[in-house]
Amino acid sequence: MSKNHGFRRYGLRTFCSLLGAAVLVAAATVFIFFLPQDAQSARRSTSFLCMDCHPEAKELISKGNVHKPVKLGLCTSCHNPHASKHANLIGSDINALCYNCHDQKRVLAGTEVHAPVEEGACLECHDPHSSNQKGLLKKTASEACYSCHPRKDISAKKNVHPEVKKGNCLGCHRPHASDRAGLLTKDRRRLCTGCHSAKDERLVSSHRGLNVAKADCIGCHSPHSSDNVGILKASMHKPFKDRKCGACHLPGSSKVSRTGTRLCTECHESKMSDFNKRYSHLVNGDGLNPCVNCHNPHSSDEEYLLKDKEERLCFSCHEDTEKLTAKSNFTHAEIQKCSSCHVSHGSNEQYFLAAGEGTCSTEQCHATQGRFTHPVGDEVIDPRSNTPMNCSTCHNPMGSPEEFILRGGKDRELCIQCHQV
Repeated sequence: MSKNHGFRRYGLRTFCSLLGAAVLVAAATVFIFFLPQDAQSARRSTSFLCMDCHPEAKELISKGNVHKPVKLGLCTSCHNPHASKHANLIGSDINALCYNCHDQKRVLAGTEVHAPVEEGACLECHDPHSSNQKGLLKKTASEACYSCHPRKDISAKKNVHPEVKKGNCLGCHRPHASDRAGLLTKDRRRLCTGCHSAKDERLVSSHRGLNVAKADCIGCHSPHSSDNVGILKASMHKPFKDRKCGACHLPGSSKVSRTGTRLCTECHESKMSDFNKRYSHLVNGDGLNPCVNCHNPHSSDEEYLLKDKEERLCFSCHEDTEKLTAKSNFTHAEIQKCSSCHVSHGSNEQYFLAAGEGTCSTEQCHATQGRFTHPVGDEVIDPRSNTPMNCSTCHNPMGSPEEFILRGGKDRELCIQCHQV
């Protein structure tokens, strides 16, 4: 083989190798240059560059607890240094930005989700840079809670629960999500006995020797504050208030002396006529007494000794309605006050409507409805069902994706169901 032939052979190979390496270096340079912003920010601190123009930002990061990306100087992990469609040059939608680092499934772990968490409003409670509070809270935990939950509704009464007085909301509630109503950290019964031993002599004595280890304390006591001694709830059933436990219970026992509705109707006889209607709420409850499905036999902070706030109480059985309203873009204004339209015990009207078909057109609601828009009434027949048309023929009072809680699109979809073209 000639010398020139060998040079051509090995020189060409070397040249190709050098050319390939140069191409790889160039490609890598281009790749790094066009890395997504969060990937670039992970490579080095940019705070020295940002602080040259934003010296006032030093105050934002000077508090006791500093957000980790801020501590590392990774300003561009949240901010876009060039342009953004979001305020403060935030790099992406603020509702989703936090979940880039914080596991969304872990934060939302539970069937009950705190409203601001569900809405992605993390910055309502947390400071994105630094804070003197744990968890980067903008305020103390209790003050953060009082921002939405008025103090007067929680701790303004004469007798305040010690943990509430200390501002220890998180001793009983989870701030993000929980599998328990009220975002409780534990089952209601176990939560109270975690601090109050059922064997405590004072506790046993105040309950007349009754074993309260498995009792539902919140059934009688307010967990926050009350004007009554022992933080008993605002409204008390008369025999309970008068300490006449024997009116309902066997001596020294939590067992009731009579089963079924007889326990209640011996005092509230007139109420039975409310149930003796075509449609009745008289369904089995605890100990086959339907009254305690809705009412607390001892005390309550709600009207009529209701066990919970009206909408939560109704939704505890009517889960389908709760799901519908939750996913609806439009809901009836009175959806949280079921008794505005429905009666509670029984009715001869379908759906327990307070005034039958005229419920919607009552003076305090839609007094002129049916007089100037689509006609309704016995003479106006729905061709689909051959029944008289009423408000609910076109409107779903519980909720709808359509404006005016219509059952279909207002421009065409709803109308052509009856008016065929």
